[in-house]
Formats: sequence, C-alpha cells, structure tokens
Amino acid sequence: MLSKFGIQFKYTLVFVITLILIITGLLIGVYHLKQRQLRNEAMAVAEQVVAFRAWVAGAGVVWVDHLAPEFRDFLGKRTGVDANAKVLEFYSKNPALATRELSELANKTTTRATFRVTSDEYRNPANAPDSFETASIELFKNDKDRKYSDALENGVYRYSQPIFVQQSCLKCHGDPKDAPPEVIEKYSDKKAFGYKVGDVRGIISVKLPDVTVTDVLLTLLNPFTLGLIALAFLLNFFYVQRAIIARLKRLAKSTERIANGELDLPLEFRSDSRDEVDYVTRAVDLLRNSVVVAMKRLQKNLS
Repeated sequence: MLSKFGIQFKYTLVFVITLILIITGLLIGVYHLKQRQLRNEAMAVAEQVVAFRAWVAGAGVVWVDHLAPEFRDFLGKRTGVDANAKVLEFYSKNPALATRELSELANKTTTRATFRVTSDEYRNPANAPDSFETASIELFKNDKDRKYSDALENGVYRYSQPIFVQQSCLKCHGDPKDAPPEVIEKYSDKKAFGYKVGDVRGIISVKLPDVTVTDVLLTLLNPFTLGLIALAFLLNFFYVQRAIIARLKRLAKSTERIANGELDLPLEFRSDSRDEVDYVTRAVDLLRNSVVVAMKRLQKNLS
C-alpha cells in the first residue's frame, strides 16, 4: 500500500507515529508518577496523624483550661482553685476527640489534603465511614500486611491506611471494666470495646484533588515543549530532504542519463564514505565502468 508513496512521505509518517508513541509513553509515565506523588503526599499526612494520636494516647488524655466555641465536646471535667481562690475548670480530650478536632480545623484551612479518622465501630455518628472507607476497613481486616488502599473518585484521590490497636489503646477499647468512668459515661460500655493488640481499630482517610490528564497535557504541551517538538520535526525533515531524498533523486536522474548513453557522465561521491547514498552511487559508477569496458571489448572484437 505504501509502495505508491515516496520516501519523504513514509519517513514523515514514521516520524509522526514515533512521536505519538513517545508522547503516549510519556503520558503513561507521568500518570504513574503523579499517582506515586499523590500517594506519598497522602501517606505523609496520615503519618503525621498517627504521630499525633500516639502522643495523645501516650499521655492518656490531654487537658485544656477552656473549650473553643467550635469544639465544645470533651471527655472528662475537673475543677481546681488557684492561689487567688479562683475556681478553674479543666477538660480532657482523648485521642479520638483530639484527632477529630484537629481534622476539622485542618480541613477548614488546608488548600489540598483533608483527612479524618473513622472505624466500623464508631462511637460518634459523625464518624461513620463512607463506602470507600468501609471497603478499606474490610480490606485491612482481611489482610493485615496491607499498608494502604487508594482509589480515584470523581476527581478526588482517596487514600487510607489502617490504625492498629496498641497497648495504650486497651484502656479505652479493651475490657469495659477497665475503662475510665468518663468513657463509660460518655460512650456507654456497648461499642468499640473488646479489641486486642494488633487488631484493626479503624483507618486514617485522606482526600486529595486528583491531577487530571488535562492538567498533565497542559503541563507538557506548553510553548517551549511544542517549539522543541516542531524544531525536532523540522531538523529531521530538512536533513532527510537534503541528505537523502535530494541526493537519491539526483542519482536516479544520473542513472537514467547513463542508461540513455551518457557513459562519461561524472558521478559525485566520496570513495571513503560510509554513507549509504555514497555507497549506492559508487556501485552505480562501478556498473557504468563495467559497461564501458565491456562495450570497448565488444567493439575490439567486432573490429
């Protein structure tokens, strides 16, 4: 099918196909790179949450001397008197409360990542897991060696990693008989108890805006990239045009003239060249010289 077209057209076609394959391969590479970047960013957020929860759990609870207007929830309450006989009130925050308030505060101020902690055994209805989080919890329970779960949902990158029960967690999530009275008073003794060290307590769920293919294309197809592609195309086109196609056309015309009897027509080539066009020209010259020798021998024999 392509035999009816010239080398210039064939080369241009191959060049364009090669360019498409390179761009496709680059896009695939960029896609995997942006997936890894999103995962690493989400993992960094999750690890910070793990560290924060570990700090709070290590202390048991943290105490504050007042409640912020947007965070009125607390676990326990204590009162005291200062040196001036002024009554002071202190409120405790367990890891779950502290993390939830941190996530709400961060989610209001962050420009990218949002997170929350959830579980299938949630004590606060506001912490109920969605479908992705429910599936992730089941995944981690069935495979405790799994480090993370991720997915893309409606232009949002979803990431989760498990929270495993530590020894410090058993005080509030082990046997209800060992739980502090304020935990039983606030949450009752019916939910989120009976865990053992190593169990999956829940997950840290992180959301990030996805980087779309359009974003990638806009990044790649900038004026500089397009200019370099055009330059590469022009360099290849003009090189092939002048160094190969034009020389082959001249050789073809010279060969036709030799075939028509111009046996003394000079052919331009370098004898020490490794260029294929020079090699073919040299072969034509050898053939022309052989024809001349043969014709002289024939003429001699006839005379």
